[in-house]
Amino acid sequence: MIREYLISHIYSTAKNVLTMYKRSVTMKTILLLLSVILAPSSSSSAPALLIDVIYESLCPDSTRFISQQIPPMYEALGQAVNVQFRPYGFATTTEVDGSFQFECQHGERECYGNLVQACTVAYTPEQDTVVGLITCMMSSPFPDQAGPTCFEQYGLDYQPILDCIESGEGAQLHADNGVAQNNETPQPNNVPWINLEQEHLAEYWELEEYGLLKFICDTFESEIDCSEI
Repeated sequence: MIREYLISHIYSTAKNVLTMYKRSVTMKTILLLLSVILAPSSSSSAPALLIDVIYESLCPDSTRFISQQIPPMYEALGQAVNVQFRPYGFATTTEVDGSFQFECQHGERECYGNLVQACTVAYTPEQDTVVGLITCMMSSPFPDQAGPTCFEQYGLDYQPILDCIESGEGAQLHADNGVAQNNETPQPNNVPWINLEQEHLAEYWELEEYGLLKFICDTFESEIDCSEI
């Protein structure tokens, strides 16, 4: 009712104005006003495609996949996708006296790298920057040590990440990633483990061979517009 009232009101008002100022106002103006009311709202756009990336910060397969497959895919699709980085993998979590202890597949350095990246995800709300920082770290020969350099490249303060780790928040985030991973169906049995729209549709090596971007475009052609890629 409100929409119809606005259209009727604008048309009536514009018609009166047209009568009074025939030389300065035209029917084109009326149509322009109506088009503003009838224009579709941007809020009706399709939701972003969810991509979960479960990985380990020092796993060679994880570093290769994230550094080589994520950047071209994200450059092409951008805000059409929602990339969730979840560092954990084949770690184990033990809670002792209210604090967490971890064992990671590639040792203590990997556990630290996982915490750095978990804190990075938590403290970087803008997706473009999160993708850039994680791929920057995972492209480094030493991902567990690359945080300060990558943050500097983006002109960002690294201190919140250090505070996140030192306060124990990073350990909680890492443990939470483990809980979420253990609740996956099917259970991840290799990393990186990629879910698209919460479904595990292909193994990482299959996605590498096919190409992550091409796989997404071919599999979700009705949801993702790849016509200009």
